[in-house]
This record gives sequence, C-alpha cells and structure tokens, in this order.
Amino acid sequence: MGIFATYLMDFLAGILARRKLIYPFISPEAIGRWFLCIFRGKLIHKDINQTPELKNEKLWCVISHYLIGIALAGVYLFLESTIPIIQKQLWMPLMFGIATVLLPWFWLLPSIGLGFMASKSSNRSLIIRTNLVNHTNFGVGLFIWVVSCHRLFL
Repeated sequence: MGIFATYLMDFLAGILARRKLIYPFISPEAIGRWFLCIFRGKLIHKDINQTPELKNEKLWCVISHYLIGIALAGVYLFLESTIPIIQKQLWMPLMFGIATVLLPWFWLLPSIGLGFMASKSSNRSLIIRTNLVNHTNFGVGLFIWVVSCHRLFL
C-alpha cells in the first residue's frame, strides 16, 4: 500500500513537474543528503544545498522516501484497524494522505533551511502548493489501494 501510494505520488510529480504545474524545489540528491545527515546526528541545516555531498544520495532519497511511505501507510492501517469509523468512510485514505503534508511543512522544510511551511523561501506559495499536490496524490494512491486491493489482504 505504501509502496503503491508513494510510487503514484512520484510518478504524478514527474509528470506535473515536466508540465511546470508543480515546483521541484529540492533535488533528490539533497533529500538523500538530508536523510543521511539525520543518521549522522545533523538534524538542522541552514541550507541543505550548502551541506557537503555524501555518497549514494540519490539511492538514499529513494530508500527514505519509500520507507516513509510504507510507515505512513502502516499508520493509516493501524488507525483503520483501531478506529471503526475510519473503516466505514471511503474518503479517509484520501484525507489521511492529504494530512501527511504536515510532515514536510513542519519537519522537512524547517530542517533543510526553508523554515516552517517554507516561511524563509521567496517561493513559499509554490512550495506549499507543490507539497499539497504531492501529498494529495499520495492520498489518491492510498484511496486507490483501499478501493481496489485492500480487501484482498484482510
């Protein structure tokens, strides 16, 4: 579920970025660098792009992104299994996916030097919109999985 939703998010982000409908504000290498730096104890950067490069950044971007997607799908499934009202509302996976936008707004962006909700960026509205579109697409992936595949695995 998490792999599917994350793949759909990335696939649609690629299409939307090529058509200039979203703003790719951070490179995969910078995301991988950020993730690797967390494991080295560096949690906050003034500007992630000024942090020295590390080996295999692009690989670690993919690994971290999909691990986060899997973990978030796991959180959704846990909530669904413990809160009966979630099971009865078909729109909940979509809403959960949209709510995951809080992670980049309040964790990723501040830690890479852009501030809460990109408050330190001159492209704030583009970054906010890009995050919202991408995480809505993650929610669409969760929704599609629940509607088409979820019941097969229960």
